Amino acid sequence: MKLRFFYLLFPLIFTGCALPPDPELQINNSWESHKNQLEQLTDWSLSGKLGIFSPEGRESVNINWQQSKNGFHIRLNGPLGINVLDIQKVDNNNVIIDGEKYHSNNPEQLIAELSGMVLPIEQLQQWIKGNPSGASYQLDDNHQLSSLLGGQTSTGLWLINYADYRTIEQINLPHKLQLTRGDLRLKFKISNWQIPIQRPVQTPSQQ
Repeated sequence: MKLRFFYLLFPLIFTGCALPPDPELQINNSWESHKNQLEQLTDWSLSGKLGIFSPEGRESVNINWQQSKNGFHIRLNGPLGINVLDIQKVDNNNVIIDGEKYHSNNPEQLIAELSGMVLPIEQLQQWIKGNPSGASYQLDDNHQLSSLLGGQTSTGLWLINYADYRTIEQINLPHKLQLTRGDLRLKFKISNWQIPIQRPVQTPSQQ
């Protein structure tokens, strides 16, 4: 499979500062309760923009990500809907990239070898929603993630900064995050989160 990433004639501009706090943002009472919400959130989808900045240049693509407990489907598209990369994880070791099936227990390495794109896909399934699984982290004043440092020391650690939290179905989720590793930067600008409606558990007496 040949490399199909391309440089755009115009860069996607991301603002460097966070937007004013959302007046509807839910106040988190504690980090433990917020983290518990994130860990229980196993099915979700998002759409937005991904900016890729490296010494070779800069690119911008549209991203659509569907996540379930057992797998994911990520589509990256350029202008006019041109397909850049289509990744599906269908079970523990099988990954479909642009319609071709591969067997690998390291999707990040496989994606890099086939497309040239560096993306910490396994960790991002948690990190992108603000859950610092397997990483050191710092919280903001609202008991939600402001930054983390994690990844494999053999390939280099990722520093992630979070901003622009908004409440989606009673869960505060980030809409901007920047990943940095060496001279590579990935900027996510999420325009839409979709998650199942969070319904309170009913006791027998309430049913």
